[in-house]
Amino acid sequence: MSKTEELEIKNKYTGEVIRTIPADTKETLNAKLKKIYRNKDSLKELDFFERAKLLGKVATKLRFKKKMLKELIVAEGGLPWKYSEWELSIVTNGFKFCEWYWQFLEDVPLTNIEGEQFARIQHLPAGLTTCIAPRNTPISLPLYAMGANYLVGNPALVKPSTACPLTMIEAFKLMEDMKLPCLEAFDLAIAPGQWAVDEFLKSRLIKTILCVSASHTAKDILVRYAKVLKKSIDNSMGVSMFNMPFKQFIFECAGNDAGIVMDDVNIQQVAKWNCNASYTNSGQQCFSMKRIIVHEAIYDEYTECLVKEMEKLKYGDPMDPQVDIGPLGSRKILMMMEVMVEDAQKYNCKILTGGEKIDTGADYGLFYKPTLVEIKPELCEDLSKAPFLWREEAFGPVRSITKAASLKDAIRLANASNYGMRAVAYCTDLDKIEILKRDLEAGNIYINAKPGLVDISVAMGGIKDSAYPAGMKYYPKELVYQRYVYDSTSANIEKIK
Repeated sequence: MSKTEELEIKNKYTGEVIRTIPADTKETLNAKLKKIYRNKDSLKELDFFERAKLLGKVATKLRFKKKMLKELIVAEGGLPWKYSEWELSIVTNGFKFCEWYWQFLEDVPLTNIEGEQFARIQHLPAGLTTCIAPRNTPISLPLYAMGANYLVGNPALVKPSTACPLTMIEAFKLMEDMKLPCLEAFDLAIAPGQWAVDEFLKSRLIKTILCVSASHTAKDILVRYAKVLKKSIDNSMGVSMFNMPFKQFIFECAGNDAGIVMDDVNIQQVAKWNCNASYTNSGQQCFSMKRIIVHEAIYDEYTECLVKEMEKLKYGDPMDPQVDIGPLGSRKILMMMEVMVEDAQKYNCKILTGGEKIDTGADYGLFYKPTLVEIKPELCEDLSKAPFLWREEAFGPVRSITKAASLKDAIRLANASNYGMRAVAYCTDLDKIEILKRDLEAGNIYINAKPGLVDISVAMGGIKDSAYPAGMKYYPKELVYQRYVYDSTSANIEKIK
């Protein structure tokens, strides 16, 4: 058996070791998968509404432990205290109202072309799922993925980021302490993604891999899956046949969201909202506004307002309730912000504010000051030659701002991206609003909305490189398969007796 390694989980601001925990080995990881698979049928003992009620009880227990969980979110995740409440509330509210998902899972009667109703579509659990969560969400995404599987009756192994696993470990312990029924069909994987993903791909027990990551990581996983399939080829019968079963992949990936500001809005209000949309959690959110596109008639005034709002942001100790910007999650993110800004300067892009780092020389206490970079619209014409900051997601507090000559021009710039998670627009002209809703290329379109809208009724995902398969998703709906059942007993029973 491989030697167990110890992981030191550090405070992202102080560098203090919060806790040292054992990491999984390949042997322990596969033992967990086998244990989960053995207990998969325990979930069949409960129906949807019983499982929903139990998740509601988990939400209550989580609220009782809110202070402790928020402190962990801040310490290991670096999220400011004021945003840790938001991070936790996503799942507590989701679990409390999860029976809302029944509309997607109940049997659907079908009427055929003769007007008969002999057939129904049923929804069945897809099977054992592994859920891979990112570093920027210590609890919301890993616990949401686990809850979605519990709700539909799938066993699941959840892998939180090894950079911040403690919050999810405590949440799982809470469920153990309350003796949540069927919890033996679930577990946590505390393992680096580099080799853990390969074990997931090779396992014949796993039916679905649900992964929130960069699109480049998702594509790499698909390439690695192809290699696993290739190794499974059996030529013993004289014909090449793959003996590895299909897996389902659900990838939620990066966003490079555009925010359009037209010339008929309250500039101060929109600038304030866009500042929050761009820099919450130091911009380390997939659905942050990253490319701000402003009508030329108000460009200078709007930019001045936005910079003023940015310079009000307070960065520092995330435990301080007044702090808006906490430390970056890793040195890699700090390096990427530097690279993006330096690359933009090669295109003669102007830094309107920010562009400075705070580097402790260690792996904690790292900051990049909220930064706004002006990119000329002509630099965005050819995406392959555009600045790196325009082409790729800035997963940190660096944003671009670009001038648009018209509504059509603004939409063209917004759509000039390989990503399509969210698009936001501020406009009061009703005819133009309809054009925006029609022509913007994104999975989520938000018109004149406050930033950061996330609740149980908001689907996740996007189009282009923001999701695979493309489109908006509710996890419970994606974690089941449909079965067609045709029962004409009522019409034919007398004929076959």
